[in-house]
Amino acid sequence: MRMLRTLIIGAMMVLPGMFLGYLVWILAGNPNTEPMETLICNGIPLLSIGLGLFFGWKSGEEYSVKLE
Repeated sequence: MRMLRTLIIGAMMVLPGMFLGYLVWILAGNPNTEPMETLICNGIPLLSIGLGLFFGWKSGEEYSVKLE
């Protein structure tokens, strides 16, 4: 259950990450240089998905199985 919750939260963070990346790209003045464009268009959505996976895993502690 914890893994499924983590994957769902990570998948739900795709759209906000893409929207935030697009907004930053517009505010940066539509950069055409390779490092800046790659960082904005790929880095921000991947960071958003990564944070969604991290917080999904950390908040699913009540579903984890603890063997004693």
